Amino acid sequence: MSSVLMIPIPAIKLARKAWMKVTGLLLLSLLSACALAFYGYQLHRLDGALNSYKAAAAQYHARTEAIHRLSDMEAAFNRYLLDANSANLGLMQSDKQRIEQLGQWDADAQHDQILQNLVVAEQKWYGQAVQPVIEERRKLAAGQGLPEDFLAKYRAAPQDLQLINAEMATENAHHQAQQALEQTQAQLRWLWLPYPLAGLLIVAIFALSVGAMKSVSHLKQAAESEGDEEDDDAQEPADGHKETK
Repeated sequence: MSSVLMIPIPAIKLARKAWMKVTGLLLLSLLSACALAFYGYQLHRLDGALNSYKAAAAQYHARTEAIHRLSDMEAAFNRYLLDANSANLGLMQSDKQRIEQLGQWDADAQHDQILQNLVVAEQKWYGQAVQPVIEERRKLAAGQGLPEDFLAKYRAAPQDLQLINAEMATENAHHQAQQALEQTQAQLRWLWLPYPLAGLLIVAIFALSVGAMKSVSHLKQAAESEGDEEDDDAQEPADGHKETK
């Protein structure tokens, strides 16, 4: 005869409780993994915005320094034309070297189109306008008025270095990067929220884990008790059959 395993009601209840707790544990674990993934993505966004702003800030400082040094070169050039003081030429050379160093500072500087345009404008202006006029000025006596033909050559030389356009583009780029960072930070002001939620999830997962382990332990004990009872029931007919003989 085939024996049918009859599970008592308490064991069924224990099994149902264990299943519910294990299912809840799995769901909470999945929810925690999703929350951590989302939180990591938002941190990645913030890190990207910070890196972009740092690059924009470095770009802004390099462009601003190049613009200021070009402006200083123009001022030193005009002073030299007035007083023929060679110290102004030294200042111009120092500013010229620094501008060209900024253009080759790193890979970002080499790919910065505005900065490279400033370097090209400085080299073109110095080669086509500054050097020829300086050579002409050296031929003139210091402390005397400048002749009209010399002033005509000075006015005919290219003077516009497009510093205003470069400065406007530099300010706009920096402002846009700053706005992007502020918007990202404003969107992520709730980043503190996952910390208490994570604490609650940890407590809930721990409680469910303990409850599930207890339920499984109780279910195991119930199954073992049921098995012992079946062994006792099987043993009793055998003993009765021996006594009959």
